[in-house]
Amino acid sequence: METQQINPFELVFDDSILYGDVYEDRCDTIVLHGAGQSSRERFSRMRESLNTNGVPSVCFDFIGHGETGGDIKATSLHGRTEQAAAVIRHTCTEPLTLIAASMGAYTAIKLAEIFSVKNMILLVPAVYTPLAYHFPFGPKFSEAIRVPGSWRESDAFTILGKFKGNLLVVAAENDHVIPEEVITRIHDSARRAKTRRVHTVPASGHRSLFPTVKDFNVTMDMIVEMESEK
Repeated sequence: METQQINPFELVFDDSILYGDVYEDRCDTIVLHGAGQSSRERFSRMRESLNTNGVPSVCFDFIGHGETGGDIKATSLHGRTEQAAAVIRHTCTEPLTLIAASMGAYTAIKLAEIFSVKNMILLVPAVYTPLAYHFPFGPKFSEAIRVPGSWRESDAFTILGKFKGNLLVVAAENDHVIPEEVITRIHDSARRAKTRRVHTVPASGHRSLFPTVKDFNVTMDMIVEMESEK
């Protein structure tokens, strides 16, 4: 199977430059990283494996992360949606396959309101109250999302209720960040999805989702199979 070479790109976004790379021009798969210290580099192994198996992808560093850098407090959940949308318009073709981790999963769900999405792969997904959507990352944002149970008000569930593509949720068995109820609610909300599945990785955690090579390969095979189905 022919594989693609990775090529870097730069994209002007407001007063910033988004840095990313793509295995194939106008590919249909984008990978979205999470918050904290995450960046596109964390997904290099996954993307290399998918590319080897005929699934080229694009990935970039959100503002405040990785090569893009900048002030994280100058952006927000809404800003992340807009950044991802700009990269998709610049590098991708629809319908899309969205692969997204943690905070990135909420961004992926919001993108399903904007673009045609055939596959959504959510890794240890987080969802948020819409009250926090426009707050810049910082004290006000943190205060909003730390209200107990605030995630239950998330618009993510309404959006997923309209999703008609394929949904794969990859959960960690020992996730001390994302409550199990979040995973269940995400799956149950996608009642109109073509297919929906939760795969729980044994003996894994939020920041260590694939403890073994076998665990990693099982999930990669699931993604490749989804992408190969028409």
